[in-house]
Amino acid sequence: MFGLIRSDGSKGSSKKSSVTTRASAALITALSIIKESVEGVPAPGLKGAVGGLLKILETIKQTSENVDDLKDLNAHLHDLSDFLNIVKGKGDTQFAQDLDDRIAKFTSDIEKIVEYCDHLPSQSYPIRLLTAQDDAAKISALNKAIERAIRTFQLGGDISIARGVAEIKHHLKRLPAYQVPQDRNDPLNILRSHIADARYDSASRKIISRCLEGTRSELLQSIYDWVDNPSSKAIYWLCGLAGTGKSTIAQTLAETFNRRKILGASFFFSRDVAERSNVHLVFTTISYQLTQFHQTFMTQITASVRKYPDACSSMLETQMERLIIEPLRDVKDAPPVAVLVIDALDECSNEGLVQEMLILLTSAIRELPLRLKIFITSRPDVHIRSKFREDVMKSVSEASLLHDIDLSIVQHDIGLYLGHHLRRIGREMLMEDTWPVQADIDVLVGRARGLFIYASALIAYIGDKGYRQPKQRLNILLEDKRASRESPYAEVDRLYRHILHSALPLVGAWSVARQLQPILATIVTLLDPLPVKSMEQLMHAEEGSALPLLSPLHSVLSVPDNSAEPIRIFHKSFPDFMVVRNRCTDSRLLVESDSSHSRLALHCLVTMNAKLHRNMCQLKNEFIMNADITDLPILLEERVGHDVMYACQFWAVQLQHATPTDNNLKDAVRLFATTKLLNWLEILSLLGHINAAAASLKAAHDWYQEEEPVSVAMTRTAISAIESANILTYQLQSADRKLLEKGAPVKTLLSDCKALILRFVGPITKSACHIYHSALSFAPDCLLYRQYRNEMQYSIKVLSRDHIWDALLATLKEHTLGIGSVHFSPDGKRIASGSTDKTVRLWDATTGTPIRTLRGHTDSVSTVCFSPDGLTVASGSDDDTIRIWDITSGNTIKILEVPRSMPYLPIAGSYIHALHISPDGKKIVLGTRSASLYIWEWTKAKPMRELTGHGGAVHSVCFSPDGTRIASGSSDYSVRVWDTMTGSLISRSEGQGRPVYSVCFSPTGSLIAAGTSHGRVYLWDSRMGSTVIKLGRHSGSVHSVSFSPDGRRVASASNDSSVCIWDSSSGKQLRMLKGHSGPVLSVSHSPDGSRIASGSADHAIHSWDSTASTKAKAVRGHSAKVTTICIRVVGQQIHIHSHDSRGVGFLWKCTDLKQITCQRNNQVQPQVDDEESDRRSTTDDHGSNLTLDRGSVIYCNPRVNSAVHYTIGFLPYSGISCFKFSSNFLVVGTENGNLHFLDLSPAVVRVQRYEES
Repeated sequence: MFGLIRSDGSKGSSKKSSVTTRASAALITALSIIKESVEGVPAPGLKGAVGGLLKILETIKQTSENVDDLKDLNAHLHDLSDFLNIVKGKGDTQFAQDLDDRIAKFTSDIEKIVEYCDHLPSQSYPIRLLTAQDDAAKISALNKAIERAIRTFQLGGDISIARGVAEIKHHLKRLPAYQVPQDRNDPLNILRSHIADARYDSASRKIISRCLEGTRSELLQSIYDWVDNPSSKAIYWLCGLAGTGKSTIAQTLAETFNRRKILGASFFFSRDVAERSNVHLVFTTISYQLTQFHQTFMTQITASVRKYPDACSSMLETQMERLIIEPLRDVKDAPPVAVLVIDALDECSNEGLVQEMLILLTSAIRELPLRLKIFITSRPDVHIRSKFREDVMKSVSEASLLHDIDLSIVQHDIGLYLGHHLRRIGREMLMEDTWPVQADIDVLVGRARGLFIYASALIAYIGDKGYRQPKQRLNILLEDKRASRESPYAEVDRLYRHILHSALPLVGAWSVARQLQPILATIVTLLDPLPVKSMEQLMHAEEGSALPLLSPLHSVLSVPDNSAEPIRIFHKSFPDFMVVRNRCTDSRLLVESDSSHSRLALHCLVTMNAKLHRNMCQLKNEFIMNADITDLPILLEERVGHDVMYACQFWAVQLQHATPTDNNLKDAVRLFATTKLLNWLEILSLLGHINAAAASLKAAHDWYQEEEPVSVAMTRTAISAIESANILTYQLQSADRKLLEKGAPVKTLLSDCKALILRFVGPITKSACHIYHSALSFAPDCLLYRQYRNEMQYSIKVLSRDHIWDALLATLKEHTLGIGSVHFSPDGKRIASGSTDKTVRLWDATTGTPIRTLRGHTDSVSTVCFSPDGLTVASGSDDDTIRIWDITSGNTIKILEVPRSMPYLPIAGSYIHALHISPDGKKIVLGTRSASLYIWEWTKAKPMRELTGHGGAVHSVCFSPDGTRIASGSSDYSVRVWDTMTGSLISRSEGQGRPVYSVCFSPTGSLIAAGTSHGRVYLWDSRMGSTVIKLGRHSGSVHSVSFSPDGRRVASASNDSSVCIWDSSSGKQLRMLKGHSGPVLSVSHSPDGSRIASGSADHAIHSWDSTASTKAKAVRGHSAKVTTICIRVVGQQIHIHSHDSRGVGFLWKCTDLKQITCQRNNQVQPQVDDEESDRRSTTDDHGSNLTLDRGSVIYCNPRVNSAVHYTIGFLPYSGISCFKFSSNFLVVGTENGNLHFLDLSPAVVRVQRYEES
């Protein structure tokens, strides 16, 4: 029997034996390599385990069966060898804990296998032979055990890697894009810091899926044809109702154009994200994307940014001109076509700027040599629709109304979309192939009413993986057969109601609704999405409470998996639904807009009152510039927090929509105004949003209804409520408590803070903590200063503090010759000026920044005027022309030649004296030196009518507010009123025997103000022509007059270098504004009456606060420019010798820097270099250096480090002519004759402490 078996075995297995031998040899080689590899692996126990495997081989080697298993085992051992070679050579290096644990587990598994096989070699050969089949099974099990050990090890690695990648992604998302140190002066970095993350493929936005294959085919093809057709119009406007699929089409086009390499840039607006609703970031974003689109574009644009580094933060027209038009105007190798895709234009936060942006885009089309195609989508909102209907837009654009496309085409596409995605859901849920039936799809298509948002939300609702019962959800929707209302959104509303109800359990629905409603209200009301954790902090909700409640709402909200990410709304139609009572009919979840804004405004104010304090970022050096702070975004996130940053930016916007009678909210505003204003400005400065502070303060001032005296009982109740709230860690200091109970005038504090911002916006923008060191130091002795002066630690001491705010807000200097005319734009944001230097200039009325210079006149510009819509400016010149300018592009739209119907009169001056545009914008009236008035129709090249009757030059003309009358003032001593339509004379008034240089209608049209050559201002009855009142008198001719918008004040500009403000009822002078050094030739009120602009022969424009008075200087003696200052220490006194340009000298005596007296000084004036510079330096007796660079006081102590400079202050004085520094004592002389005395020692001592540390 044994022989039979042996014989059969020998005969049938000779070939197999040789294979087994080769397999065993290979196995020995593999294990030898592994044993060698283990020598270099820092894994205790692994070497012994591999040694055990070699013992197993001795058993396997003597078995002639199991060849396949041997091959498999050989392969597994080679895999093990590869792994060990990777980690070989690490010596004593320790792996990550996770890898150490997995190696230990693997070693343990191998040891168990070895132990299992230890008994095999001890068996005798006959036994092994008789049990060969059994051994084969054991070897197979051994093979599987090793394979399982390897797979377990690998699976653990895969999981570990996935977890590690997820953590890295999470941390990377929290890091700003510019965390890596970069050159701040690099043009691309400058541009990159002013862009929005709004590109079509941006990681921060929810990517909208492209159109499903086979849908929107005709429309997409028509757009592709439009792009490819060189003769088609440059702009394609796709207009459609909410939910019609505009963004999906825009996404599809952007992806397609990008593949074709013709996508120049894309910007997808979103009302829910602040940066993506900010029109001021559109052109900077487009400009940056254009640098990535074409190499030549990059070269040209970066050169322009290097030339104009402030262009990124300028107004829209400046951005367009300097970031796009100017750099690309002369491009030679432009690509054949560049497409811009702009989606959801209606979600821009500023309707007025949307219209301006559209006009600017048309200017780019006209001026750029490349073939630019601009695709725009929006809802049919009135402000957008009306702009596209204007002739200038019609000439360059074509429109397609998405909601007017044949309904059958849209329904066909929706049917394809629903069928595709419902079948996909069925496959994922392992449902039968017959689901859904076509009849059900047809019902849903009918309910969609052409709105893709219905189909999209329905798919998200049915396919919610957290619910996993798509059939049941579809049946619920189909069974709801209630009749639809007429509204096109009736079915969408019904679907949203189903989705909301699915979030409420059958048991405890009211309780869940009470928790869910405030969260939904916050999400809908937030102006910028917040991370979930930050939103909970802002709401003072329990951490981790929001996500569980929102998890059933994945079909309408993008709900993240962790609280570090924000919640986003999928479509604007959902918040629209939530805030309308007859749409969201469930009162438990309805969002009442006013109360929601009130609640969120209160949350913002309570958060700021609780958390704001000085130097929240814990900067070691408070004199540092914002631009020099390392890792500022990370500091803000970690030490300030998203909730505080949101509150600082948006509290006032929420407050505007809140109920003004909410006493809790008023108490929070009062506490904020009395304790936190400067801390708030500090955070805004660090965020780069200080320019929004003035608007926020104005909004709060207008909202707050002050009640004097403040109810002490009510205030104490508010204090008690704030302190007892367990959500706050802030406790009121005793001083804060007293201020609240006393009831400091909130509106006064807000006004003072606004004045501080307007005067120090430059320094505060550059350095946050200089709010305390410089801005507050130079504030007058106002309520804000008295309230916050304890904050002025280590600040400059101003020894000659003013008692009231100076009226001068800004000085605008760019013209090279005198300024004959200034005019505010209708929105108050710009000032136009005309000058003898032949130019018209446009300015930012708030900051004084020049926007654009309009060149084209060949002689002096005598008069300028904005059109009622603010988009054009008319200018009259000595070159006998009127030019109409497009202010966005700077181009001349039209030139009107002025006829000379009469010979020149023997009077010096310009031929065109004045012009004015009618309130409807259709007519222009012109006054000339020829004694005639001319009326033009806006569209005509020649005047429609000439008005004659004056016996001398017409110096001033003005339309009445209703446009039916024209007033004119002349050298013939008269004021005349004319009928606009007929040209007939209505009335005539005599100017007291003096030439009339200026006339102006009151806002009601009942009065006319007139300024005369002998310095008088008269008010006439515009109907009767009789004198109503004589106002005060200037000491020189009155060149210009202007009524305030409320008609209560009249401003006059005079040859005596002053602007006076008069009470129009009593005729009394309210204040005199002095600051010009030459005749003031023009004056204009802003539309809100808060500011006055004046233009002078001294080449400057001054912007004044019309409500403030001229400040009373404690140290005024000179009446001309101060040219030299010399400091001498005489005993216990400091003597300052000063001289002015007229040779007059003064001696100022200062005792302990407290008392300052002056006397006439007859000493000889020292010889000085009269060359002026923006940067001047002086050194004290100890070698310390002080530099004034554009108002910045820069200190350097060379004894410590000559390379380190500290900006220790910002001086508010305009026209600094000279200064002297001695022993930390600074004296500044100005062009208008004032001296300012400053004690720098606190700030210098502080700087020296920084140097020592």
